[in-house]
Amino acid sequence: MLSTRLVSCATYEISEVPWLNRRQGYEDWYFVRSCADLDALNEAAVKPSRWDVHAGIATKMEIGVGGLYQYLHGDEQPSGDRAIWLTRPRGIRYQPVLEEIIACSTGFLSCWRRQMVLGPGDEFVIIGTSSLALTVPTGWRTRTVERAALAQL
Repeated sequence: MLSTRLVSCATYEISEVPWLNRRQGYEDWYFVRSCADLDALNEAAVKPSRWDVHAGIATKMEIGVGGLYQYLHGDEQPSGDRAIWLTRPRGIRYQPVLEEIIACSTGFLSCWRRQMVLGPGDEFVIIGTSSLALTVPTGWRTRTVERAALAQL
């Protein structure tokens, strides 16, 4: 049952980011078909047969934050070396501007949008190759994070 809910996953070592007090850290990406699949994954992670493994990893964490992102454009399971997080100015429609940012980018692989506000990450993330570069309009804020894949399933 679990394998039908989890499409794939990946872990990255990431460069300095604001929500980790400007330290390096790790990112885990879990690709699921829908938000409803998250309940089954969470239950499986802490079931009795996995409790010792889960607890062992959890005790090594200093800071844990999360976010739920919806796929918008490009590769549905990106594995790029760079992520650029974006926040738009309030009160504007993001779709046409974001499409223009993507169309003019280099090294683009995919784009994701935060659903609800579940963590400190910015509203959008564009993932690309190590040559990913964007030009954004005035008022948009960006943060660049370098990533190195550690594991992918």
